[in-house]
Amino acid sequence: MLSFNSSLLAIASDFVGKYSPFQAIQITPAKSGGVYVASTDCGKIACLAFDPGGDADESALVIPTKDLLKVSRGIKTGERTIRIEDNQAVVTTFMKTTSKAQEVPILRSKTEFPPLAEKLQDCINRWTSTPSTSSTAGRYNSSYINKAIKSLSLFDSSIVLSAFDGGPLRIQGDSNNLNILVMPQTAEPIPPVPDWLVTYAST
Repeated sequence: MLSFNSSLLAIASDFVGKYSPFQAIQITPAKSGGVYVASTDCGKIACLAFDPGGDADESALVIPTKDLLKVSRGIKTGERTIRIEDNQAVVTTFMKTTSKAQEVPILRSKTEFPPLAEKLQDCINRWTSTPSTSSTAGRYNSSYINKAIKSLSLFDSSIVLSAFDGGPLRIQGDSNNLNILVMPQTAEPIPPVPDWLVTYAST
């Protein structure tokens, strides 16, 4: 059984790939309580979310379907939770005075999920040891950045962007429970300040 905020599943679905093993969303229990939700598109971009109020006694790889996403997406007028047991999901929408439950079938992937956690550990090691001033800049796909900002805007009106030495661009909101990692296309030297900008600043 898995139970957590369904909007995290819907957001993670925006960052899956078209082909196995990247087309599934990984849902796993956290050791100290809560639920992790993760997805990635061939390592180009990754969504990592945590629901501290979630509950799970198993891990699952769920392939997002149109029907599942339709009932799972977050709404501003209420909260939604999803409960997954076997191959069925029940999404409950909680309004101020009422609640509504909708049942939909789910598709589970049998393909092993990519080693995202292992790669993330390399990033964390880099983040904790890299000086605050980077020696390189990353070139990022603008469509990935737009998608990340759009997803995060469901929770926060203000976001934080962090990049280190041409590595992943980490985009997150105030809650810290949803992080999008955008992988660079290339690592490049930090561009020089344009002459016209220097001239303008001196006027």
